[in-house]
Formats: sequence, C-alpha cells, structure tokens
Amino acid sequence: MAKLVEAIKENKSKRSGPPNRMNDLNYSTWMKFQKSFFRFESIQTLIEEYVHFFTKATWPEGDHSNTLIIGFDQFNVSEIQAPRNLVHYNNVSEMSEVLDALKKESEKLNYYDLVLIDMFNCLIDMKDLEIFLDEYSDEVFTIMKNILKPERYCSIFVNMEGIGGGGFPIPWAVAKASRSYLRLRDEKVGLRELENTIFYCLIMQQKEDEDQGHKINTKNIKICNDTAVPGWTIPTAPPRKKNEILHPAKYPETLVKEFIELFTEQGDNVLDPMVGTGSTVVASIETERNGYGIELNKKYADIALKRVEEKYEPTLFEEYLPQVEGIIINGDASNLNEIDELKGQLFNYCITSPPYWSMLSNKGSENQRKRRKQKLDIVYSEDENDLGNISNYEDFLNKLVEIYNNISEYLVEGSYMTIVVKNIKRDHIVYPFAWDLVSELCGTDGKYSYAGTTLWCQDNIGLKPFAVGTHWVSNTLHNYCLHLKKR
Repeated sequence: MAKLVEAIKENKSKRSGPPNRMNDLNYSTWMKFQKSFFRFESIQTLIEEYVHFFTKATWPEGDHSNTLIIGFDQFNVSEIQAPRNLVHYNNVSEMSEVLDALKKESEKLNYYDLVLIDMFNCLIDMKDLEIFLDEYSDEVFTIMKNILKPERYCSIFVNMEGIGGGGFPIPWAVAKASRSYLRLRDEKVGLRELENTIFYCLIMQQKEDEDQGHKINTKNIKICNDTAVPGWTIPTAPPRKKNEILHPAKYPETLVKEFIELFTEQGDNVLDPMVGTGSTVVASIETERNGYGIELNKKYADIALKRVEEKYEPTLFEEYLPQVEGIIINGDASNLNEIDELKGQLFNYCITSPPYWSMLSNKGSENQRKRRKQKLDIVYSEDENDLGNISNYEDFLNKLVEIYNNISEYLVEGSYMTIVVKNIKRDHIVYPFAWDLVSELCGTDGKYSYAGTTLWCQDNIGLKPFAVGTHWVSNTLHNYCLHLKKR
C-alpha cells in the first residue's frame, strides 16, 4: 500500500502522455495493474489496487468517488483515505445476502463509480452455480447495471472449482450470464501459489455488450477428473531461432513437453494437426515419443521438417540418436481422411494451438505493426482453407469444432487432447473463444469430456500501454490450455 500511495503522490511530476481520465496513478503503476494474471498476496492489497485503478479520489466535476464493496471480510475500509466514499457490506457468505445488499443500495438510489462483489463463498460447486444461474443472476446483474454510473466498472471475484486446474469452470458461466446486462471487458486471474488454486476477477462495464451473452447450460457439459492437471504453468521459453520467428504464433517446446509427459508414456504417438514450425514434433522426439505434425502452409512445414531432421543428425558431443519417429506432413487438418500417413494410425495424445480466428489481420495491433516493420509474416497463409482467413466468428468456431471432433476418430479411447487458445478481443467485444470451444466440444453432442484447464502464464513479455488514461484494456498474458478427454 505504501508504494501505491507514493506512486499517487508522484503522479503529477512524472506523468506524461494523454490526460488521465480514469484514476490518479502514474502510467507505470497503471500498466502493472493491467497485467492479466497476478500472484495473489492479500485481499487488502487487491481491493486497494482496484479502488485506486478504477476511480479518482475526486472527479473533474468535483464529486468524490463512490465505491460499493460486498463481502471481503478481510478488507479494512479505513485504509482507503478520504475523500473517497466507500460502502462495505461484510459478513456476506450466501447469494441471498449479496442480493439483499444490492437491493438496499438500489432502494436508496445510490449510484456508484465502482462495485466489487465477493462470490468466493457463494459459488463453491456446481450446485451453487446452478442455483445462481436459475434464481439470482438476472436480478443481480440488473441491479448492478442500475446502480453503476454510465461506463463505470464493476468486478465479480469467483473461485474455480477444486484444486489445480480441474473441476467445472464456474467463472466462465458467471461471465457469460452477465452479458445481457453489462459489457464483459476481460478478466484478471489470481494465482494462489501456496494453495495451488486460481480465482477470476471478472471485469464488466456499465455499457451495452454488442455480443449479447447466453447462459451456459451447465448440465450439458460433461466433466471428468481422472487426471490431476496443474492450475497454471510459467515455462521458461528458449529464444526463438531465425526461422521460427517467421511464424506469427509459435508456442515453446518447454510447454509442450510438460503436457506430453503428463498425458503419455515413452513410445506413445503424439499428434498436432496444426503444427506450425514443428514445436510439438520436436518436443515429442526429445521426450521419446513419436511425433506427427500436419501443417497447411508449405513454408512452415519445410521449416518444421528441417528442425525435425536436425534432431536425427549425429554430433561430436552426443552419442544418443532418437529411436522414435518425427513426421511432418504438408496437409489440411480439415481433411484428415485424405492424408495417407494417418490411415490406420492411432494416437495417444493430441496437442495443438489453432489460429485465433482472423486476429492476425487486425491492422491496429501493435504486434502487427512490429512484424510488418521487420518484414515477418503477419498471417498464417493466403490459403482459402486456412482457418485464420474465415471472417465470421461463428463460422470459424463451427469449422474448428468439426476438425476437433474428427480428430477424436484418430485418438485411442480415453486419451487426451490439449488445445492452447486465448479469448479474443476485437472492436471492444470479447469473444470467449476458449469457453465456447469447451461448450461445443464437451456438450451433449461433443466427442470429449472436459478435464480442466492449465493457464500458460507468460512472465517474459513486456507490458504495453493499451488505452492508458481512458479505459481498462488488459495485457492478456495468459493462455488457456484446455484439456479434453475422448469419451
């Protein structure tokens, strides 16, 4: 807290750039808050950071900020100095008590710049979630919308179910249910390192959401907890070689190895239907598994093949040569039945990362500008069969679901598939890509059961000043590694 106060005091002397309309922080402190995952320290620190980020002590028109806090018994209001006004309802452990607090504020005609709600104890398991969705969510989000000032923010804090990355993803269902009332802006994810648990800070805004949400049918999603999956991982990624940099979305072999060793045994067969520059096959060889990779773009397939061939070249310093296969196929994952190398072949595991819709064609992206300057690829290919070239989100999602359902025919019964994805933000709309994939692939007609999610947290990426001075836009530095089990 002392550091935060100092940052506020020094703000006037250090500030540069556009006027800060949101808070009293300097820009370096602003950017640190916008990191999409954080190591949890205490409720006190977390709530203080929220209040200081989303409100000014006094707004330009002279009004003092108003914040409503429901729950968070460990939070001490007196640590937030005047002239900020805070209303705190503590000793809240049931959803009915959350709703009662909201109703009282609504009846008083109180309006807030920020609303924070603790649902840690209200939503513990699937039974609690179903009651919330059926009986409470519509009224809770309606009142939140009504008591928030226009375009101001609110946040709901929700646990994941269980330890590690297993159990039903309760926060996803809560977020989807909010979207008919509030604009879903993003999430921050808290890592409780000692407990090996995760919680979500769902961030919403009092504004229409162009992509109107719909509730997840929790009864339709099939869950399995046969294998304990980690809640998060922060792998050390080796520097990318010159030919690997050409690919706009490569993931590190260290990440792949972690999951290969979790879900397979030595000598097993591993498949990546969208292998890019070959990370999965290289990781398979290095862990003594047979790796098969399919890549639509011949340029990337050639790079992948060269990288694989290098693993079989003898050196003066290494007597061991791989006794497993590394196979790269220049082909189309949407037509697996036309690939001769796969005929009669079964796999013990599949890991892959699909294109993130057509995001690579978003010309406003800072990453895109950087790659253009370096004359690197900014799209996967110009091929009309490339998933990254599909313009409509629903069409893209349906095509990808079809591919993954077809892959199940090549998987040994009871084996796993891991899909590495991010949710997508485009034109101020959040497309919950990861959540939608799980709903479709693990629903009534899907081929898989949901086995959990491991967050791939990227600690080696610098923060960017997105929307500094105007509104909340996170630096999304966590990916969802979705683990699915073939039924």
